[in-house]
Amino acid sequence: MERKNLYNNKFFKLPITWVITFCVFGFYIARAQDAVTQYSDSLLNNAHKAPTTELKIEALLNVSIFWIDYDTVKAYQYLEEAHGLMDEPPTDYQKGLYHLYHANILMDFEPQKAKVEFSIADSLLARNSAPKSYLYRSKLWNNYGVVLQKEDKSAEFMEVIVNKAIPYARLAGDSAQVGYQLQNMAMLMSNLSDYKRADNYYKQALNTTLAVPNRKEERLDIFINAARNALFMKDQAQARSYLDSAESYVGHLPHSVTSIPTYYRTELTYYKHRSDKQKVLENYEEGVSAAEKLGDAYMLKDLSFELSTFYKDLGEYQEARKYLLLSNTYQPYSRLQNRAIYQREMAELEYRLGNYKTAYGYMDSLRMTKDSIYQRDVSTKLLNFEQQYEAAEKENRILRLETKSKQQELAIAKNRWWTLALGAGLVLAVCVAYFWRKIGRNNKRLLIQKDLLHKEELRTIRQKERLNHYDAMLQGQEAERSRMAKDLHDGLGGLLAGVKLKLSSIVLRISKDNPSDRRDINDVVHQLDYSVDELRRIAHDMMPESLRFGGLALALSDLCRYMGTPSVEVVFQNLGIEDNYPDPLRITVYRIIQELLANAIKHASATKIIVQCSELDSWLFVTVEDNGKGMRQKEEKQGKRLGLVNIQNRISLLKGNIETLSQLGEGTTVNIQIPL
Repeated sequence: MERKNLYNNKFFKLPITWVITFCVFGFYIARAQDAVTQYSDSLLNNAHKAPTTELKIEALLNVSIFWIDYDTVKAYQYLEEAHGLMDEPPTDYQKGLYHLYHANILMDFEPQKAKVEFSIADSLLARNSAPKSYLYRSKLWNNYGVVLQKEDKSAEFMEVIVNKAIPYARLAGDSAQVGYQLQNMAMLMSNLSDYKRADNYYKQALNTTLAVPNRKEERLDIFINAARNALFMKDQAQARSYLDSAESYVGHLPHSVTSIPTYYRTELTYYKHRSDKQKVLENYEEGVSAAEKLGDAYMLKDLSFELSTFYKDLGEYQEARKYLLLSNTYQPYSRLQNRAIYQREMAELEYRLGNYKTAYGYMDSLRMTKDSIYQRDVSTKLLNFEQQYEAAEKENRILRLETKSKQQELAIAKNRWWTLALGAGLVLAVCVAYFWRKIGRNNKRLLIQKDLLHKEELRTIRQKERLNHYDAMLQGQEAERSRMAKDLHDGLGGLLAGVKLKLSSIVLRISKDNPSDRRDINDVVHQLDYSVDELRRIAHDMMPESLRFGGLALALSDLCRYMGTPSVEVVFQNLGIEDNYPDPLRITVYRIIQELLANAIKHASATKIIVQCSELDSWLFVTVEDNGKGMRQKEEKQGKRLGLVNIQNRISLLKGNIETLSQLGEGTTVNIQIPL
């Protein structure tokens, strides 16, 4: 490889080699540009041949996405061309698409602006309930999660995938998108070293995309990542099975597909575990060739890193160091975790090669990197490298003193042991002082942590007592409501029904000659009917029969139907909740939704309210969304102090979370998560 030869000094002395190198590299660039242009032309041709304006807009947006990795100017050009085909003025759906694809262009260069654009796009697309709108929202939140992951916020990324991307993909009915999101979950689990759960998600993703046509590239990605996960589990047989399946797709896909270098990287890793040097080098060459054709600097870096670890395992540290340095020249390690791995590997290789000063420099950089990601413990090797470096410096100092003057050779020889003894004592004193200071800092840190833990325990105990108080009060309220509803329905309701029957019998006995008396009694009977209906309504509000006997889903459906009016549409969407929840959970969720609906109708002037309930991974998700007048941020905080305190306390009893999203004039959305 020409890139490998850059690290051999003799090639710097041969101009002819530089000419050949640049020619070959230029050939690769030209081939890559030709492949990119051809693929772009095919996408553009599909856009021009699209039968409808809507399909043309979508096709041009896809062309814009394709050019993001190669030329952002062209990406903006095709985005604006798609914008020009939209209605005048554009619909909310079209405006949402424009903001979404604009955010896609910004996410690699201006992530904070991209996040703002993603939020605007989601609020616009949320006004459309078509399957395509849900599909774009799923893709939107996936890209939002990618931005979070680049900010080292893996937990937030997982939350976005679970709560946003996957549910929206399922609502869209798009199996391919669901499979893509399941693969994201698998990769997240693999990053957390939960390889068994990751393998389960990979299998789900493969099953989901099995019946979807024209998804070879997506399935190739899944097979490659599943094989890599199997290697982490040290299941080489499973990894080989996945790689064989991936190989069948590699032969049918063009070399412009970005997954091809990843396939060769994974094959390299597989043969690295089998210690097959020839196969490792073959796959490295194939992977580098494919990555150079695509201009994929990340994969060039990854391939060189994998080869470096292979040489390190073989004990060929000089070669390992060369390829590790090469990996950093392709694309510097920007993420803190990756940078720490690179610095640790370089420190170890320099140490193995006897370059203690350089190794110490890398370890010092590693220490600062770990400090920046809240890992303050320095590796024990740092002390060894530091002592070896100090010993080497002392020996060099002694040698310089010995060569300074031959006349002092005898004096230096006599005092050498004293110097060494004093140096050892000094080193010992420095070590003792260092460890003493470190122990003091650790003790101080432990005292601070204990104090904080004590305060946190006191706060938790107070909060637990308050919640127990509130729980007892709620249980008393529910019991009193149930008793009063039963007494009203069975007691007073029965009495009123009896009075009605007696009055009806009196009406039948009254002579037709007294029509005025009969009419008066009929009026009394009608008033009794109204009283009975009002009594039943009050009893239903206190404790609905459907909640007691029919389960949570039926009770919520009845509640939404009951609270709906000709001017307010209340829609209940059951996305797969069960009816086997314990009574406290059912009653609390019912009361929370009842209070949220009442607030939306009375205070928000909403004309449409949507209640969604779903269950995923032992969590119950509840969303109440209205199109009312919304709230300002100041009003929202005040509402948390007053109107939503009762709801917050109920959710705290269930150890759940609540999130309120509201903007003036754009309605209010309340998201609730409750563990099961």
